Amino acid sequence: MAHELRFNEDGNIKIMQLTDLHFTNDDEADHKTVELVRQALRDEKPDFVIVTGDMVYGEHNLEFLPKVFAPLTEGDCPWTFVFGNHDSEWGHSRKELLEAGMKLKGCVACHDEASVDGVGNHVIEIKNKNNETKWAIFAIDSGDYFPCEKIGGYACITRNQIDWYQAKIRELESSHNDFSALAFQHIAVPEHQEVFKYEKCYGVKREGSGAPRLNSGFFYALVEAGHTKGLFVGHDHANDYYGNLYGITLGYGRAGGYGTYGAPDHMKGARLFVLNENNTESFETYVYLENGTVIKEPWCYEPLCRRDEA
Repeated sequence: MAHELRFNEDGNIKIMQLTDLHFTNDDEADHKTVELVRQALRDEKPDFVIVTGDMVYGEHNLEFLPKVFAPLTEGDCPWTFVFGNHDSEWGHSRKELLEAGMKLKGCVACHDEASVDGVGNHVIEIKNKNNETKWAIFAIDSGDYFPCEKIGGYACITRNQIDWYQAKIRELESSHNDFSALAFQHIAVPEHQEVFKYEKCYGVKREGSGAPRLNSGFFYALVEAGHTKGLFVGHDHANDYYGNLYGITLGYGRAGGYGTYGAPDHMKGARLFVLNENNTESFETYVYLENGTVIKEPWCYEPLCRRDEA
């Protein structure tokens, strides 16, 4: 049975996105990553946490899973996760990792078999005092690498997953008149590149987008179905920008792992979201940095060109 969240007494709920923790060797860098997560949880006190992939890497991935999640299991905050391209690249499978993660304290991850493809696709509803769903969190497995060698590159959301997403939206529509959703996955969609090119974006861009080479149409499905106000990803460690494209905010979390690549001027951290039960049209988001700084008014990038000039 899917887990449900509730808004606080003030009508808000604070969600923390952690991404790309890359616990690989159980060494000093990995221990520093875990301490950063503890620090962010202590300072920000989120009501819910979602980890968007690349939590562990290597042959000891199953052994390291509880170690990277230790700060989450130490508290009372519910949390979930989706897979990245590296989590099951070596060692144990996604299925084995999901089963192990689901047994950890506070973890509310699960897999909806109706989604067919991927491992760990699920939806978490956020309800008000009247038991009405006002926001929903979609957690989606974006895969690892494209199965066709002639195309190559990273995987994309499949047709089966898109059908599942649309069915879940229709299911929510059947019982709730006014709700919105945020979607989280590891790998960006191609439109994450488009939003930076054509629209005003906020935050930091220090590298390109590791989006799949083929566009499977997931973003179109989001626009067509309505309700989803944002799609946030990880994967590209030196990006944390976001911008609005056709009514949907496309953005990146803030990478938190010290045992992987980054950029010299790009501190590790986390992204936060504040949702309100009486406002389903927009949400607040900001970045927490390793030095304790909170960035609520990030650097603004003007578009490189306008759509009507392209």
